[in-house]
Amino acid sequence: MGGSKLMKRIGRRRSKENKNGREVIVASFESLPSEVVVEVLGRIASSSFTDFFNAKLSSKILNEAADDNYIYQQMSLEKFPVVPWRVTTEASCFLNKCKESGNPEALYRQGVVDYFSLMRIESGLESLNRAASSGHRGALYVLSIIFLFSEDDEFKKQGIRILSSIHKSKPTSGKRRLIRECRDKLREIVRMIWVVNPLVQKQRPSTCCAIRDNDVDRHERLGRRRRRRGWESDDEDDDDEVECDGCRCDREVDSVCNMFPRA
Repeated sequence: MGGSKLMKRIGRRRSKENKNGREVIVASFESLPSEVVVEVLGRIASSSFTDFFNAKLSSKILNEAADDNYIYQQMSLEKFPVVPWRVTTEASCFLNKCKESGNPEALYRQGVVDYFSLMRIESGLESLNRAASSGHRGALYVLSIIFLFSEDDEFKKQGIRILSSIHKSKPTSGKRRLIRECRDKLREIVRMIWVVNPLVQKQRPSTCCAIRDNDVDRHERLGRRRRRRGWESDDEDDDDEVECDGCRCDREVDSVCNMFPRA
């Protein structure tokens, strides 16, 4: 249910008859516990920040409850630019409030910008980890790519496991695989920032089983098969002919590296 429809439905005045048969008007919001009002606003905010602000201005009770951290944690940032170059003081305070409240999308965006553009490595990883802990799949995807570039074998294994789980996950909308959504979301941000992190300018890691086992011929056969199908085709993420999770990781690493400028 959309945020505005939900607000109208709950905020509607209801009428009922008392024991004397007289009509009594009950204002829904005034009769709700504060935690329920916050939950309602949280649902509205997760659908549309425009509807949230309209709701906030429509009632004194809603305005008083609107500053709860839970609401900003749920806030939809869909209509906000991924990298706002020019923001008002009010908008800046709003976005900071979202990050401080643990909004997964706000943390994800900040993590990518910090890690790849501002060279705030620790801060970027912290934001990405917080977003991933809240269930943000895009943050998990970025972390898996970072892990794959690590020289630590355990981190690489973790990166393979994460990418494999994302690859097998159901799409959030339509028919596109979730991993493609995550890749496109990262690409959207990368196109808007100045990339200075040398991570993806390193030698590209190879995790394919054929490479690890020195079976170069099989690796080449897999590569030719993927190229014939076309890596950038719409069905690239449905390629069941890829024989191992490592092959998929190599493909993702190539896709991500191709997003960034060459050294």
